[in-house]
Amino acid sequence: MKKLISATISLLTAFILMSPMATAQQYTGMTGLIHTPDAEMDSAGTARIGMHILNKEFTPKQAFDYTTGDAYLSLTPFSWMEIGYTMTLFRRGDAKNKKDRYFSIKFRPLKEGKWWPAIAVGANDFISSGIWKSLDPGEDNLSNGFFRNYYISATKHFDLKGHELGATLSYRYFTNGRNLNHYNGVVGGITYRPRFFRPLRAILEYAGRDVNFGVDCLLWKHLLLQASLQRFKYPSGGVCYVVNLF
Repeated sequence: MKKLISATISLLTAFILMSPMATAQQYTGMTGLIHTPDAEMDSAGTARIGMHILNKEFTPKQAFDYTTGDAYLSLTPFSWMEIGYTMTLFRRGDAKNKKDRYFSIKFRPLKEGKWWPAIAVGANDFISSGIWKSLDPGEDNLSNGFFRNYYISATKHFDLKGHELGATLSYRYFTNGRNLNHYNGVVGGITYRPRFFRPLRAILEYAGRDVNFGVDCLLWKHLLLQASLQRFKYPSGGVCYVVNLF
């Protein structure tokens, strides 16, 4: 029995180690860090479907003052383009049991090379309609593009004797109210993949006000898990199914 258990564990470990890698700004279904975009991109044909739990410290305060969750679907139709659709749950006031819906898009005009980083530009929640009464008495009523932001990112990876170190520098601008102004400006982070377990990725990021830490891992080629601590104390996390349609 011990030999059977040992053989099973060894087989599963080998299978996991042969899994491809994936990265995600997972609460939107797009590639990225935790709360910070990057210039990485899924391979052409990759689709993601999943859900994420968002701590109340993670969400825009003019509409959300509670821990909530979202669900998403994203697709990489080309190696230089990603699109995503996200639904975030409301459970407050007259918006109870409703959803905030938004689209995300990302383009990568420059792929990473030996001597230069990848460059990407993108936007979240860039199409919206309607007016929302802010929960903050000092905030004017706003359009309901709660997560609306635009960014440009550069990402470069370095091989350290089989270990992988990634570095990202981005400039991001949220347009919808001062409750998100602290996320504006220069943001970025570093990632680390150990040589002995490449599907695992550790993330340390500066998101504009917060320093966040997280890990994600792609298991059995399709199951992507992510857990994070915003400011090292507020937990969020999610799971998604990743598949290549081509």
